[in-house]
Amino acid sequence: MGDLDPWMDEQYITQVWYNLGEKVMVKIIRDKVTSASAGYAFVDFGSTRSAAAALSTFNGTTIPNTLKTFKLNWASGGGLIDRREDRQPEYSIFVGDLSPECTEPTLLSAFATRYRSCKSAKIMTDSRTGISRGYGFVRFSDPVEHQRALVEMQGCFIHGRPVRQQQQQQQQQQQQQQQQQQQHYSQQSQQPLSSASSLSTPPKSPILDPNNTTVFVGGLSTPINEEELRQYFAPFGDIVYTKIPVGKGCGFVQYVSRLSAENAILYMNGFQIGNSRIRLSWGRSQNDKSAAAAAATAAAAQASR
Repeated sequence: MGDLDPWMDEQYITQVWYNLGEKVMVKIIRDKVTSASAGYAFVDFGSTRSAAAALSTFNGTTIPNTLKTFKLNWASGGGLIDRREDRQPEYSIFVGDLSPECTEPTLLSAFATRYRSCKSAKIMTDSRTGISRGYGFVRFSDPVEHQRALVEMQGCFIHGRPVRQQQQQQQQQQQQQQQQQQQHYSQQSQQPLSSASSLSTPPKSPILDPNNTTVFVGGLSTPINEEELRQYFAPFGDIVYTKIPVGKGCGFVQYVSRLSAENAILYMNGFQIGNSRIRLSWGRSQNDKSAAAAAATAAAAQASR
């Protein structure tokens, strides 16, 4: 629940929902230094069905006795209750060709009515206009139902339009990409190296380096941990690691394949996490860092002779 005024505390929001017939638990997100409200909160309805009904019914309507409107969205991590099922792995499906009129409750309902483990749905929107980008993600807690949905929901009509699911195609492309990278590495290993040329060659630009699979994530003003960051980016491919430097307001996501990183930058740039929108660009490849460190060590050893 976002766009809250500073005076709207847990007690007030709890009372608002109580007056609307819902018993909820509320957690206001606050600045760690000033304790001032960050302008948004987590509201736990106790069940996915109740939360989906509230989102569908009240989102965009006026909060009683105020001039504010309800700004509601599905939360991803950081909720009120650390349920054991929330700590289980999640399995995501990319859903494309969505109708502009398709809402998140509609998308969730299309899957949740068939698959009990379907936990949430997220539709990507334009950062400036708020209009749907025509694609989104659906998350499951059961890998078996996840695989069933990949097959059974392909071409299914949602809001009058057949949707497409690209994950299987993306996995095939990732495998091809990995094979090409392995061939590239093997060819490089067979070529003789000149110590002088290798030490004098400047590092490749992160953008141009075909072996770079690291994404820089800027604008992380919302408290988030590395596992939560991984969940946001996992739909695009296998992840090697996620890293959030303390106090920097940014993070890094390294994928197994270059294609996964390219898709993440294309589709997630401007995506809203909490109360802010993230900025994505190419990060420095770990391979480049290792190579630069090795080159510096070799140069120092050569100079000392």
